Formats: sequence, structure tokens, C-alpha cells
Amino acid sequence: MKYILCGILGVVLGFLIFYLLFRIANKKQLFKRESAKKRGKPTFTKVVLVAVLFTYFVGLYIGIKVTLIDYSQFGVLATYIATPTTTVIALYCWKAKAENIIKIKQGYPEETKDISVDLNNITL
Repeated sequence: MKYILCGILGVVLGFLIFYLLFRIANKKQLFKRESAKKRGKPTFTKVVLVAVLFTYFVGLYIGIKVTLIDYSQFGVLATYIATPTTTVIALYCWKAKAENIIKIKQGYPEETKDISVDLNNITL
């Protein structure tokens, strides 16, 4: 029973942290109350993100429960946690690099006039 409560608490805390980070990212809406009419429908990307996070936390809960029963499954659980984390970090670094290249190109047009910006061939 103790493990089930810990799992439920972990899922709830994960959603709470996600919600708080999402609210901080959208500071414009943090202190401003908008009516339901002014708020647009959630975008498709946000709906997909919430669905993916929900399934991830459910899978994490099940993985922790299975690992507590059979400790030999810890490697599978570690892979389940590390794979999306590594992928997200790599994609974020690629995105930040592309944005920085564009900013440098726009900020220093004379110095970078001979350098072409090809966003399709940016590698880490």
C-alpha cells in the first residue's frame, strides 16, 4: 500500500511541476484572468504533449511497481527514463544552436554576409 501511495504521489507531483513550469513559461497569463470566450482552444501540440506526459508518468508508475517486485527489471526502467530525457536534451541543444545562428546572422549582417545559414544541415 505504501508503494502505491508513493507512486500516486510521484505522478501528482510530476503533473504539478509540469503545470507550474508551464505557467511560468506563460507569464502573460499568470496574473491575468481571461474569460473562457477569450481563451482559444488548446493547440494540437499542447494536447499531444499532455497525452505523452500522461502516458509517460503512467508507464513510470508501472515500471517502478514492477521494479519493486523484481529488481532485475531496473535496467529496463533506467532505459525508459533515460531515453526520452537524452532525446529531449539533444533536440533542445539543436534548436538553441539554430536560434543562436539566426540571431548572430541578424545581429551582425556585415560580418556574416559571406556565411550562409542552412538550417537543414545544422549538426551538433
